[in-house]
Amino acid sequence: MKSLVIGWDSRWGTLKQVTAEGSSTTGRFLPYGMDCSGFVDWVFFNASGGHYIIGRGGGATMQHENCLNIPWDDALPGDLVFYPGDMHVGIVAGRDEDGNLRIIHCAFSYDGTVVTGVSGFTSVARPDYYGD
Repeated sequence: MKSLVIGWDSRWGTLKQVTAEGSSTTGRFLPYGMDCSGFVDWVFFNASGGHYIIGRGGGATMQHENCLNIPWDDALPGDLVFYPGDMHVGIVAGRDEDGNLRIIHCAFSYDGTVVTGVSGFTSVARPDYYGD
């Protein structure tokens, strides 16, 4: 689901009927929240003061299209990471004490927003938001 508000969205956690075309959950009532691409859009929307939506609401594929692929060693906080086929997206949060990348992402399998390693992510890209 998409939430383009600055700060906390009062709808989060309330039951809403899923209406996403093609989704396996369409028609079900689930707590309102964000999927992975919705989280990324919300973060960039909030960081830009409400001026920038990286995927323009089009999901992880559109987010990836608004980025430049970069080598893993060049990854910085704010860069995006993607699963194969852009099936999932996260944001580089930084590195741990051993230099391993830490990724923040909304993961249905974890039931919320989590910080993990790069397992499953196969590409990293720099959003156009940052320019050259």
